[in-house]
Amino acid sequence: MPQPSPTARGFLVLALGVALLGAVACDEKKATPESSSADAGAKAEKFSTADPKLEKALQAAAAAASGNADDGPPPAGIFPPGAADRRHPRGVPTKVDMVAPGSEPRITLVPEGGMPVGAAHSSYGPAALEVAMQMGRNMALPTIDFALALGPAKADEGGADWLVADVKRALAAKEQLGQLPPGTDKEIATLEGTRIQLQLTADGRESDLRMKLGKSTRSELERMAQNAAEALVLATVPLPPGPVGVGGQWIAETRMPLQGLEVIAYRAYRVKSITGDRLHLTLDVKAYATSSDVPLQGMPPGATFRQLDAEAQGELELVRGEAVARRSDVQERVVIVLEAPPKQDAPAEPGQPPQGGVLTSQLQGRSTFVRGDDLRAAQRP
Repeated sequence: MPQPSPTARGFLVLALGVALLGAVACDEKKATPESSSADAGAKAEKFSTADPKLEKALQAAAAAASGNADDGPPPAGIFPPGAADRRHPRGVPTKVDMVAPGSEPRITLVPEGGMPVGAAHSSYGPAALEVAMQMGRNMALPTIDFALALGPAKADEGGADWLVADVKRALAAKEQLGQLPPGTDKEIATLEGTRIQLQLTADGRESDLRMKLGKSTRSELERMAQNAAEALVLATVPLPPGPVGVGGQWIAETRMPLQGLEVIAYRAYRVKSITGDRLHLTLDVKAYATSSDVPLQGMPPGATFRQLDAEAQGELELVRGEAVARRSDVQERVVIVLEAPPKQDAPAEPGQPPQGGVLTSQLQGRSTFVRGDDLRAAQRP
């Protein structure tokens, strides 16, 4: 692979060197039981979910599904060893639990007997996705506008069981969180040809997510492409098993990647309004790490999770009989608290074992998505 040009190197320093959570906005300090607990608790409270009912609903859904309340979402945001595999093994489709049906009149999003013939095709066509990501207070990735073409995979690659999103064009958005170095737009344009593949049932339940960079895309841009893939998952809607009206709620449990981590994510949907066949939904997300291992690059060897606070809130517009939103606007917040191993040369307090450091990383992101006729209408002069 040829070496980046000076312009490209400047871009990579700005955008890609900070793309790894562990390298961004990390504050290190000596760890004590009191300071670590207080710091983690403050982060959890600051980034608590916008819907306090979600926590109780998650616990109730987990207990009902497993018969054991101890298998519910862990309060520190990290599943103990083996618990995530028992809760939701890799490759198992999204699980959906109804919380409340809502008021009358109610409509069935999955018609009796399954989705109608051709329903999958209603999720195909053009789409636009914008992804912005801020790392800490003073660093950000470039905000990127992706032009996507949605369609089924080829027959020998899974056919209609896979929703494929091909990146037809990638541009630097007009509004950026900071000033981009010259040449950034050319680097971003190389994301063209990237392919996102989402294994998706007709009723919107995911079981696998894959991403392949375009032939000319630099490997250093993988984080940005992965952000787009994760945003596409949040633009899909696992449909409830029964009819819902205004105020209806359901929760979808999905094992998926999130910001370089493997998580079990819980998406709570609530019906805000219904107009004809179109539903306006609110979305609250909580995600929990499947392991205390730290797969993030840039982290000290031997570092382990102490706490993960990962959540998102947003709104979506969904048409009855479809599993991909026509429009979505989702804001994401992630706080990671890690414990680094003690430094070999660090002096210990008299009578105390060597202390490691506590690292905290913060991330905020936003993704907007529009597709199909809604996109065509927005593009008309």
